[in-house]
Order: sequence, then structure tokens, then C-alpha cells
Amino acid sequence: MADLRPAPGYFLDAIVATSTAQQLARSCPEVSVDPVVISRSTGEVLGQLEADGFDVNQSDMGMLDASADIKSRQDAFLAKHSLADGASTEAVCAAAKLEIADETLIGSYLVEVAQ
Repeated sequence: MADLRPAPGYFLDAIVATSTAQQLARSCPEVSVDPVVISRSTGEVLGQLEADGFDVNQSDMGMLDASADIKSRQDAFLAKHSLADGASTEAVCAAAKLEIADETLIGSYLVEVAQ
């Protein structure tokens, strides 16, 4: 049995960006996720993981538990945008639009929709 390795940063970034973009889209009627971009990015990340020697066919992919790292990155996002439990729709939409404008990974997974 191979030793488990820490999850690489690019994998953590992709996990957090995908889940955050989906949550923003659920909470803000002015944005939606772009499934084509997310699918393409997922394929690239899986390819990089394989190239780096991770087994994407294993449930843990040969990685140590990354839940603490993921939570830390999610908390950093919430702090960056001053979002807390019960944040207003306006605050969530402002955060989503800022991510799009700043061309972050999260923002690249979002598109503005006509109202």
C-alpha cells in the first residue's frame, strides 16, 4: 500500500473554486455556473493529478485527508468578502461579481445572467 501524500495546492484550489462557485450561483440569482469551464478544468486537474502520480481511480486518490485545508481556504474566501452565515443576497452577488471581475478561478467558473 502506497503512502498517502498531501493534496496538491492546485487540487485544493479546484475543489474550493468549484464548490464556492456552485454555492454563489445557488445564493445569487444574478450568476450561474459555467458547466463547460468547470468540466474542462476538472479534466485538466485530473490529468495533472495522474501526471503527478496520484491514482484518480482510488476513492482517496492516494491523498491525505484535506478537509482542514479546504475549510481554511473556504474560510479565507468568506473573510475576504465579509460573508457570514445569513449574508444578504446583495452581499453574495457582490462577492460573485467581484470574483468574475478579478478573473479569479472562482470567477472563471461563473457567468452573469440576465435578469
